[in-house]
Amino acid sequence: MLAILVNQCFYSQEGVVEYHTVYYDMPNVEKDKDFKRKTALEINDMKYTLRFNGRQSYFEELPRVPHDEFMGKVASIVAYSDRPWHQDAKKNSPFRNKKIKDSIYIVTHNDRMEGWTLHNETKDIDGYTCYKATKHHVQYYTEIEFTIDGWYTPEIPVPYGPAGYGGLPGLILQLERSHVIFVADKVTLNPKGGIKP
Repeated sequence: MLAILVNQCFYSQEGVVEYHTVYYDMPNVEKDKDFKRKTALEINDMKYTLRFNGRQSYFEELPRVPHDEFMGKVASIVAYSDRPWHQDAKKNSPFRNKKIKDSIYIVTHNDRMEGWTLHNETKDIDGYTCYKATKHHVQYYTEIEFTIDGWYTPEIPVPYGPAGYGGLPGLILQLERSHVIFVADKVTLNPKGGIKP
């Protein structure tokens, strides 16, 4: 009976999270200062939404007018938000569409929802108690190694987060990856009218 109630609670949860990003320097990585300044200017201006229910989520960068069109595209690629992300709770899988020539392919990125180490460290984000989780990552095209930090809240028991990251026992409200930190600004649970498809 308890399992049925927990399952119903999990699948009835839906909401919208609004995020912004902050650019920061990674230690031991040399970058052109002008390129870094222009990338930071774009990334610090970017906003996102994550819409979710108990079965799936949809994460996208919100439209905006970039300071520089080329650098705006670069910033979206650096933040892994140049295309929307979908997450499937049942399969524990994130994916997004990729156009190759005239065909659209669905590309999965299972490593974004697996391999986390959970920690007892906590902090408050937007009124929610969040717990720290980390995962080791090696960037395949540069072989630079770094740690990804995710701060999730069990108070919202859905396995989603920004840029395809998730698989944790709660919604990720802050994610620190490479040069970008995603930070939740506002969480709206069970909005009137439901979640737009």
